[in-house]
Amino acid sequence: MNISEALQFIVAMTIMLNPLGGISVFLDLTKRVSHPEQKKIARSSTIAIISIMLIALWTGEALLNLLNITIPAFRFAGGIILLLIGLSMLQSKESAVSHTEADDEAAKNQESIAIVPMALPVIVGPGAISTLVIAAGDYPNLIDKVYLTAICVLLGICIGLMLYYATRILNLVGASLIKVITRIMGMIIMAIAVGMLADGLLGLLPALR
Repeated sequence: MNISEALQFIVAMTIMLNPLGGISVFLDLTKRVSHPEQKKIARSSTIAIISIMLIALWTGEALLNLLNITIPAFRFAGGIILLLIGLSMLQSKESAVSHTEADDEAAKNQESIAIVPMALPVIVGPGAISTLVIAAGDYPNLIDKVYLTAICVLLGICIGLMLYYATRILNLVGASLIKVITRIMGMIIMAIAVGMLADGLLGLLPALR
C-alpha cells in the first residue's frame, strides 16, 4: 500500500463513517442525558467504533471464505448498499440500510446507546464494513493490514473526539451546513458505489473485460 492508496482509503472511510451525520444522531439520542453522561457515552462509542472496525478488517475476509463468498461478489453487493446510502444522503434522508427509526426508539429506552445504535450501525454501518472487508482482500499483506489498522484507530479517535465535543461542533458548524456537506458526501458515495459495482461485475464476469 503506497501513500496514494492510503489516502484513498482514508477518504473513503471518512465518507462512509459520515461523522457529521453521526453527530446529529448522537445529539438526538443523548438529549435527555446529562452533559457528563453524554461525554461518557462518547468515550464508550469511541472504543466500540474502533473495535468494530478492527474486527471487520481482520476477520471479514476469513468470514467470506468460510461462507464461500468471493471478493468480487461482496464488492458488487457492497456497491448496491453504498448506492442506496448515497441516494438517501443526497436526499437528506436517513437510510434504512444504516439504521431505522425502531433502532432509535429502542435506544432511548436503554441505559447506554454507545454500542447500539451509535457505534453500530450509525457510525460503522454496512458501507464502512464493506469498505473494510474489501480493503482486507485487496491488501492481504501483514504490513498493509498493520497500516490499515493504524488508520482505523486514528479515524476512530477523531470521530470519538467529534462526538465528545458534538454540541460545540454543531453550534460552530450549524445544522444547515451539516446537511449540505451530507449531500456532497452522498454524491461521492454514489460515485464510489458505481465504481464498486463495475469492479465487482468485471470480477464476476471476466469476459466483459
